[in-house]
Amino acid sequence: FETPEPVTPATRVSLSLNGADTLYAEVRNQHVEQFGSFLQDQVVALRESQQSFKSSVKNRQTLSEIHQFVKQIPVFTQSLRSLTLHIHVAELVKNATNESSFRDLWQTERSMLESELCYEKLEDLIGQMESPQRLLRLLCLQSLTCGGIRSNKYDYLRREVISTYGYEYLFILHNLEHIGMLARRDQMGAWVDSSSPFSNLCRILNLINAGYVDNVNPDDVSYVSSGYAPLSIRLLQVATSSQGWNGKDDVLREIPGRVFVDLTQRDPPEEMAVALKRSTGAKLGDVPQGRRDTETPAKPILLVAYVGGVTNMEIASMRFLSKSSKFPYQIVCLTTKVVNGNTLLRSLS
Repeated sequence: FETPEPVTPATRVSLSLNGADTLYAEVRNQHVEQFGSFLQDQVVALRESQQSFKSSVKNRQTLSEIHQFVKQIPVFTQSLRSLTLHIHVAELVKNATNESSFRDLWQTERSMLESELCYEKLEDLIGQMESPQRLLRLLCLQSLTCGGIRSNKYDYLRREVISTYGYEYLFILHNLEHIGMLARRDQMGAWVDSSSPFSNLCRILNLINAGYVDNVNPDDVSYVSSGYAPLSIRLLQVATSSQGWNGKDDVLREIPGRVFVDLTQRDPPEEMAVALKRSTGAKLGDVPQGRRDTETPAKPILLVAYVGGVTNMEIASMRFLSKSSKFPYQIVCLTTKVVNGNTLLRSLS
């Protein structure tokens, strides 16, 4: 089939998305369902400014007034250009999130976060030749949320991945197993395995918001994903609460690896078990408690470090906490890298 006229490929435009763009600084805090109405309000405000801009031309009399008027033209033009670009970007994002494949993926991830076993869904995705990155991300999510994959299913899915996508994925699977992202579980649990560490953390820290999530005026960090609060952010909220880690031993037991909480360097060093039992005096949440009723509007700075990488969802959650009047700190995030599921998999290939 030949077209009557040559097809011109779509023009690609590079956008620098950072806080220097005042409109983007507001847009990035909006939920995808709120994009349209937010930008519509910006259009109305800009239109009113344009009408005021035009009407003021007739009122300029002196050279000084005309000079001040001319200086406003680049600002107005830049605002119009920025708004137009963000509207186009919002349309692309909205189209992507309205795709049935995107919503099906979101629902599958949500089911896994609630510790449901989605083995049949994983098998269907392999049969449909789904993107290997997406399939491996779901496979890891299933393993992490359920404390591993049943032994018989683990062998079957592993074999199907290799036969469908190629032997080169042996290396990625091996590396995922090595770092604990994929694990075999010999215990034959129930359909919903409530005994996994992640499901216990979900229950204790309320990671899943099963109720209504207000995307217009959010009151909880779970709005960033329409219902799931990032684990690291919930731990941050616990650490900065007035009670600190007191009474949270059940949380610390479920976190993999060694956990150091409110420890003070001593010479000679003491055993970690002894240090955890000893009262450390002031808690992280105690410092700003006395400052909440003062007239000082600025919050104290809290430095949060992520070694290995942080996701944009976690960054959005920290930004939400910093703006919340209920959270006592202004967060500054320090990280080695901003990552997502695909970049993590590429680093392991």
